[in-house]
Amino acid sequence: MFRALVVDDESSILGLLRTVLELAAFHVETATSAKLATTLLAQDSFEVVLTDIRMETPTAGFDVIRAARKLQSRPAIAILTAHPDLINLPDKLKTLMKQRAQRETASEPVLRRSVNQ
Repeated sequence: MFRALVVDDESSILGLLRTVLELAAFHVETATSAKLATTLLAQDSFEVVLTDIRMETPTAGFDVIRAARKLQSRPAIAILTAHPDLINLPDKLKTLMKQRAQRETASEPVLRRSVNQ
């Protein structure tokens, strides 16, 4: 089960995204603000962060992105648009996480990879 943090200031959007992702076997945490999201990121780990950009400020989503990028176990990050493709969203997030994992593996030093295998 993949852990996802979904961030949006509209509760109806959060509920819809939670339902779609949970039906696809994601464990979903939600946040209604960038401030709450950054707190959750500091307390827990997630494989993917899905965030709106415009929330309490026009660029609040960038605060979420910056906080996620600073983590040692950095999650895949996706930005919500005004018209998300909900039907394909779980598959797109899984692909994003897989690509992220492949990039991390490719960028590890050879010695580290051989020790971990």
